[in-house]
Amino acid sequence: MTGTLIFILFMINALTILAVTLLYLRQNRIMEMENSQRKNQEEFAELFSHFLMELKEENDQFVSVVSNLNKQGKTAETNLNESEKGNMTDQKASVDQELPISSETYSRLLAFQTYDKDNNNAPSAKNVEKTLQEMSFSEQVESLEQQGLTIDEIAKTLKKGKTEIELMLKFRR
Repeated sequence: MTGTLIFILFMINALTILAVTLLYLRQNRIMEMENSQRKNQEEFAELFSHFLMELKEENDQFVSVVSNLNKQGKTAETNLNESEKGNMTDQKASVDQELPISSETYSRLLAFQTYDKDNNNAPSAKNVEKTLQEMSFSEQVESLEQQGLTIDEIAKTLKKGKTEIELMLKFRR
């Protein structure tokens, strides 16, 4: 009986040693995973900080380029304004020196100048098409409606169905 008891005690000791060994191995794996996660986290933080620094440098370069372009645009604009003012004074002086014209000729000249200004300010067909392509479908429909086009004309311009245009306009309202 004591022999059986000793045998059972040795078996329990062996199982205990086996359980302690398994727990020790699991604990080591967990510690290794924690260490690798810390390393990965540090690497990620370092990479992210480098990325942010590069992004900041690129942003600063972009801002400096844009500000230089703005400065160049303003100087060119002021040069244009000064040259236009000079041209206007030259034109006024030349108008004073020109021969007198009849009121009919003068009115035609004014009409031609306003027509010319309107044509210069009016968007060309290519520009209208480019802006229409950049807008979404609903924005295109609304824009064309605001320009005074009928539903049929909008449908032909956008190459869509008349019913589709009508529904889009109803949903926008």
